[in-house]
Amino acid sequence: MGSIINIRELKPRKDTSRIEVMILRLWRNYNKESGNTIEMVVVDKEGTRIHASVGEQLIKKFDDKLREGDTIVLQLFKVYDATGEYRTTPQPYKIGFFHTTFVGIADDFPSAVPEKYFADFSDILGGNLDHSCLVDVVGQIVNFGSLENKIIKGKDNMRLLVELRDPNNVKMMCTLWGCYAKQVYDYSRSNMSTMIICVIRFCSIKEWKGAYSISSGYNSTHILLNPTLDFIEEFKASLPDDSLALTNNDSSQWSVGTATSIRARFFVLNERLTIREIIDSSV
Repeated sequence: MGSIINIRELKPRKDTSRIEVMILRLWRNYNKESGNTIEMVVVDKEGTRIHASVGEQLIKKFDDKLREGDTIVLQLFKVYDATGEYRTTPQPYKIGFFHTTFVGIADDFPSAVPEKYFADFSDILGGNLDHSCLVDVVGQIVNFGSLENKIIKGKDNMRLLVELRDPNNVKMMCTLWGCYAKQVYDYSRSNMSTMIICVIRFCSIKEWKGAYSISSGYNSTHILLNPTLDFIEEFKASLPDDSLALTNNDSSQWSVGTATSIRARFFVLNERLTIREIIDSSV
């Protein structure tokens, strides 16, 4: 077999490429065009990510070989252009599986890889980032609202509004949907006396009339609360030393500071969804 290369070296139509990666995120997806698929985001030892898809006709062949968190060797796959909204990585390419794609075990993959995809709150709020690409954020939960029930496509769906802050005391609003809303609400209610650090991988940047916030709503989103990741203690130490207490207020009572503007608060409370987002938020 060929030598291992890094994700940044992948080029279209080079079907013999061989990579070692960790499956950072894995989920099932369905749409009318492609049917059922397995979708993944994989990451190499450099911390570079790429999206990978397994078509419906190949799910049975690969389903038991792909598990979130596993480290694997991949070879004999296609590399093609990544297009569309809400891409999981800024990579210009994505990976597709063939019937002949090889999946093996990567025994010597590092236990931790560089974190390269965290977005600064100021860049998000300033509208400086590409909205078509999902981002990671890390912040302290300083306020969360009530678990609300919203009707989406005629079905009940939970929504939670959360306020995060970063080491510069910049605050940003976040809308969580469905299971993500319940996960954060339940954990926050049970840990009111604790500093809660929230890592959200693959969240979307939302904009309305110049107001920016972030949102979940996609099957790819992954939320970690007070995780045991290498950088978390350093992040905690960098936060303002003000012993800010976690609060649980109804969203109508949220204070409006310099970072959380009236326009941003109105936008989040009255969030408009595209057809694609309505479908994803109700999954």
